[in-house]
Formats: sequence, C-alpha cells, structure tokens
Amino acid sequence: MKTFILPFLFLLISIVSCKQDNDELLEKNTTSVDLYVAGVENNQACYWKNGQKIILPNGTGLYAMQIIVENNNVYVYGGMTSEFANIPPSKHLYLWKNGTRYNLDEYLQDVPDPDPNNYFDISSRMVVENGNIYFCGSLRNPNPLPNQGPNTFYSWKNGIKTMISDSNEGLISGTYALINNDIYLSIRKNQQYNPITWETGFYKNSTYFPLTNDSHILDFYKDSTGIYAYIRNILTGEKYFKNIQTNAILSLPSNPPGEITLVVWDNNDKYYIGNNFYYKNSTLIQLNDPNGYNKIARFNIKNNQIYTIRYKDGSNPSPFAKVFINDTEVQSQPIMGVSDPNVGGILSIFID
Repeated sequence: MKTFILPFLFLLISIVSCKQDNDELLEKNTTSVDLYVAGVENNQACYWKNGQKIILPNGTGLYAMQIIVENNNVYVYGGMTSEFANIPPSKHLYLWKNGTRYNLDEYLQDVPDPDPNNYFDISSRMVVENGNIYFCGSLRNPNPLPNQGPNTFYSWKNGIKTMISDSNEGLISGTYALINNDIYLSIRKNQQYNPITWETGFYKNSTYFPLTNDSHILDFYKDSTGIYAYIRNILTGEKYFKNIQTNAILSLPSNPPGEITLVVWDNNDKYYIGNNFYYKNSTLIQLNDPNGYNKIARFNIKNNQIYTIRYKDGSNPSPFAKVFINDTEVQSQPIMGVSDPNVGGILSIFID
C-alpha cells in the first residue's frame, strides 16, 4: 500500500503545483498590464484606466470611439453624440492627447470647417506609432480640374497632409492601415452599370495596385508570410484574405455558427470573431456567460489573454456593457447618451 500512495501523492502535488504555476502566469500576464476602455457616460466623453474613470476635458456632448496608449501618452479619438449615427459631411471629430482636445478640422492641415457644401471625410480609425498620429481620408474638390475627381485623398501624419490620389476615375475609399511605415488605402474605382461592376484595389502610399472586382477591402493584416487584404465580394458575400504580394488566398473557418464580423491577428495567431463566438486559428470557442453577456463588441489580445467588451445577447439587450478578461468580468458600465445600445457606451478597448 505504501508503494502505491507515494506515487499518487507525488502526482497530486505535481498537478496542484502546475495549476498554481498556470494561475500565477495568468495573474502575471493580466496584472502587469493597464486596461483602458473608452466611450461615453452621461453624455460625457471619458475613459477608464483599470476601472477608474477619467472624464475627458471639454467632452460634454461628445463620445470617445478609440483609445490608444503609447509610452504613457493617452490618445483618444471621438465625435459628437448627437451625430453618432450620422455619416460625413456633418460629423464633428475630435482628438485628445493627454487630455488636451483638438478639433480635427483645425488639427489637420487644410481641412475646412464641417459644412455640407465643403467637407472632409475622415476614416473612423486613428493610428499611433512611435509617437506619430495618423489619419486618412478625403477633401472635396470644389472646382476640380479635368483630370481630377470630385475628391482628393490624403493621409495626415501629425496633422501634415500627403496626397494619395486626385484621380478622376470615380474613386470610393474604404479602410486604411499603416504597415512598415507605408499607408495602405483601399479603393473602389471605375464603377459600371448594367451590369454593375467595379474594380477593387489599393494605394500603397501614392502608387495604385488593382486587386479584384466587385468587392470591398475590409482591412489589411500582416503576419510572417506577408501582407493580406481582407476582402468581401459584395455580390456573393464571400470573405477571404489575399496576399497582396503573392496572391495566395487564405480562407476563413468553414461553416461557422454565425457570421464572422471581426478579425484580429496577433502575430501568427488569427482570431475570427462572431456575435457570441470566436475562433483561435481553427479552434472554435463558444461564449456561455451565465448572465447572458455573450455578444462581442470589441476584442483584443495581450500576452495570450483575451480582452472583450460584451453586451447581453438576445432581443432585449441589457443597458450595460461589460468588460471581460478571458471569461472573467472585470468592469461594467451603463450605456448613456449614445443612440444605439448595441454599439454605444464602451466603444474601445486597449491594453498597454
């Protein structure tokens, strides 16, 4: 009997020790970071750092839609709550850096005041890298030359603009990304009717590359094998990734339990996110929060830990957004002052 008990006790001690090591590693991975979420509460733009609320100066009537932290500098991008569901040209947009607010039409070079007859259209994404702030968008050409289109497309670095294109080929812009210090801007051009068709491509800085037809580029991603355009065929609904250097095709997981609406790449790990599920590479993870907070609004990864903003699934969403680390709830906030409860309240998550 003695010879049986001793190996068993050794095995039990080993299991407990491994569990303690895993718990300590998880705690180290989550407590060694700062968790930021940004949004709006009581019609006031604000953000929370590790659960502590910080009200943004001059943020009454505004919301924060994106937060980025780099080298202890806090960058927040936002707009007016009354215009939350609007599209340009009526949007008034704002940038905060360490609490100092800038009107975006004043911060960006040569941008007119928001006006229905003379407007700018800026992407909903701000990029911050190495202390530089990037935006991308277009300005209306009030009196275009014969070889110019109605809009000229630009990128802005620290407020200074660089022209991407003023083509007269009927350009419609989409998303943009900064990869290896190059700006990638997706474009649809030369739309034809009966039957309807168009060319889909992208600008790398100011050089144009055709890519496919009848599609829309949803985003750009990078891993060790190259740079990919995330493409959706408008006519068929098919989504896939295309390597813009080799033309290799990468498919999404087949037969998901619902539509994949978000994609996050973390080095060579690829996360495909739906309403209440996500894939890590080809492994499906179905959310099953006992209180029903399974609807994923935002998704981020740091040190192999999953950070999500979630809402209550179902036809009657709760008036609260909750923040989870993996499946552990760490914060909840009421949704106030934003018109769509499925989107509003907490709008951005960042881990530093």
